[in-house]
Amino acid sequence: YATEYLDCGEGARDPGPTVLRRLNRTEYDLTIRDLLGIDFHSAEAVGMPDEAVVDGFDNTSAALGFSPALLEKYLAAADKVLELLYSPRYRKQLDELLFVRPGKDVTEEQAARQVAERFVRRAYRGPIDDDDLRPLLALFQKAKSREEPFEQAAKAMLKPVLVSPRFLYRFETGEPVKKDNASEHATRVTNHELAVRLSYFLWSSLPDEELAKLADSGELQKLTVLREQTLRMLKDPKARALTDNFASQWLQLGKLAQARPTTEFFPTFTHDLRRAMREETILFVDHLRQEDRSLLELLDADYTYVNTALAKHYGLAPPAGKEFERVALRPEDHRGGLLGMASVLSMTSHTFRTSPTQRGKYILDVVFGSPVPPPPANAGMLKDDDQNKRRAPATFREQLAQHATQKACVSCHKKLDPLGFALDNYDPIGTWRESRPEFPLDVVGELPGGERFNGAAELKQLILKRKDDFARNITEKLLIYALGRELDYFDDCTIHEVGQRLKQNKYRYSELILGIVESYPFQHRRTEQ
Repeated sequence: YATEYLDCGEGARDPGPTVLRRLNRTEYDLTIRDLLGIDFHSAEAVGMPDEAVVDGFDNTSAALGFSPALLEKYLAAADKVLELLYSPRYRKQLDELLFVRPGKDVTEEQAARQVAERFVRRAYRGPIDDDDLRPLLALFQKAKSREEPFEQAAKAMLKPVLVSPRFLYRFETGEPVKKDNASEHATRVTNHELAVRLSYFLWSSLPDEELAKLADSGELQKLTVLREQTLRMLKDPKARALTDNFASQWLQLGKLAQARPTTEFFPTFTHDLRRAMREETILFVDHLRQEDRSLLELLDADYTYVNTALAKHYGLAPPAGKEFERVALRPEDHRGGLLGMASVLSMTSHTFRTSPTQRGKYILDVVFGSPVPPPPANAGMLKDDDQNKRRAPATFREQLAQHATQKACVSCHKKLDPLGFALDNYDPIGTWRESRPEFPLDVVGELPGGERFNGAAELKQLILKRKDDFARNITEKLLIYALGRELDYFDDCTIHEVGQRLKQNKYRYSELILGIVESYPFQHRRTEQ
């Protein structure tokens, strides 16, 4: 850690630059779901483009650009969701949204104002004033002047909210809250800003009523209250978004759909099996959240999740039902943790063979956060018919070594290949094998530091010895995801503090989340304009 060179006292801390964050595709859909009660993938329905990925995630400020074409998509999406809301299928949700209607004691204008106040406050995720309501009520009046019924006039009033910057972006413009010992260049975020940071971190969506009320009362910034809310929200089913959106990107599961092994060489590697591989990993990681288990189980565990197809693939007894079930693992099953999962093993393989280099790269990049530089432009590919070899290689390791003879390649291959070869008992789609037809298996390796290992099980134990490096990496990744920006030197204080917290609390999942939520940069922002 570099913290010995930093002043980590609160008066000297830097929370980092304040970023403006647009809702990404997923956040937009989940926000619409929770705002209107409509479980509808509106972003997909109108063809919103996939988000860019910066620093490994698609929710970082640098990834979230805007264009006139995207505005057109948001306008189309607003039309679709409101049209759907006013359809008979969602009549109950419409009654909830239009909770007050004109009647004997309520004029149409009064009803419209009450509807707008509640809707806009939730949509804008914080306090509002008359300036926010005035143009909307003017649209309502214009619709009424055309003799449109109350519901249609309300629809005309609500559409602009769904395309407003206050809805599509997460602004932090609240009144600064100073503390006596705080840095002169930093201030605490307001209660409402903290509520929004917390809800989009854990749920990828807006605050619910309980969180919003605590922000209104000013209670949320109290440490005991913030902890209670964080743990409550973490146990809520909506926190599955943390697994779907953070863990899937960190573990690079998006690459599984483009994994190179083909059914020509591996007939069982079907779309359904790929989907089962991905689901195993997602269910496993989400189990850590639900049961507050140790993050080290990502490195080694005595259980996993399988359905019938994946159990057959692994050579395990099939579950009783058709759905995924948790199953116990024995050492002879050669599973447990990420490096025994077919999702990881398949997406780090080539068309018909394993890729020790890609598997080693995955370990360094995903497990330890130590990516190697990209290969030089003239590195080329490994060719089985290379006639320039002085002699035929005796092993696959030797074949790869003959390929990696360029000076620019050797240093990286020395780091990558031993790690990948330790996993060579797993074939290109993750099936365990004791041998391979063309070359004998060679899974013995030595790390640059001199540590030797034989196969996947011993490699896992070496990785577990570096559990603090793993904890630092997952902290860095989650902090990027939570803050929506790249990290800088001043973030080392936070990374070190969260790492120490994990070490002292058996690396439990909740301690990682609480460490991020209670951290200085999560609760503060710079005061620059």
